[in-house]
Amino acid sequence: MPELPEVQTIINGLNQKVIGKEIKEIIELRPGTVIWQNPVANLGNINSISRRGKYILIQTSKDYKLVIHLRMTGKLIFETDLAETSDHARAELVFSDNTKLIFNDVRAFGKIQIYKKNDEVESLEKIGLEPFSKDFNEKYLKMKFINRKSHIKSLLLNQRIVAGLGNIYVNEILYRARISPKKKGNQISLKKLKTIVEQTKKVLEQAIKHNGTTISDYRNVEDKTGEFQNFLNVYGKELCKCGHRIKKIKQAGRSTYFCPVCQK
Repeated sequence: MPELPEVQTIINGLNQKVIGKEIKEIIELRPGTVIWQNPVANLGNINSISRRGKYILIQTSKDYKLVIHLRMTGKLIFETDLAETSDHARAELVFSDNTKLIFNDVRAFGKIQIYKKNDEVESLEKIGLEPFSKDFNEKYLKMKFINRKSHIKSLLLNQRIVAGLGNIYVNEILYRARISPKKKGNQISLKKLKTIVEQTKKVLEQAIKHNGTTISDYRNVEDKTGEFQNFLNVYGKELCKCGHRIKKIKQAGRSTYFCPVCQK
């Protein structure tokens, strides 16, 4: 699933490709992919593109917003040839200059939802703090973890606590913070929580710099892979830099990689 760095990389690409373009039409190629609250003929031009957690938010000049969630395998591919398509195209945003965005999704879980600008989007209201927010700090995590007995990895994956983190990056953050993913959140000291916050910001910044992580499906708007997989220390690895074997376990149905020697 595209996580925060991948979504931000896609947005960075879209900001270079489609800002100011007029949306001529949205073609739904698979029923249920595009969800309109109130269908309209003219959405206007794209004014801005931003992110909230793992959601892409597109604001238009006609006061509409497109809320896009890529889910497991969704991609947005910018195409200058209207005749071009892809094997798993689910919808297309066609622009008045005869370019388009293809919403490609192998597993077809992704959605494009269209709202009026001021409409409340319930899924966005439930999301926790952004990792780059000044309010995301050790005191915030301490407050959120104080009555929680869940392991730290599960808590960091909880979108109601921290927005945008996914399995790959939480593995990496905990490795760099030297904290066991099996440790309970309410047992972690304020000093260690500060380290988690610092490493979260560093890992995400580095991943965005390298255009995200491609393990299988992720591609940017030019259908190119990311490069941060080359900098991962534990996810999918067999040996730690310390020479000891990386351990792989299941936590809440997700694969967890960690070094039992380096991470306590």
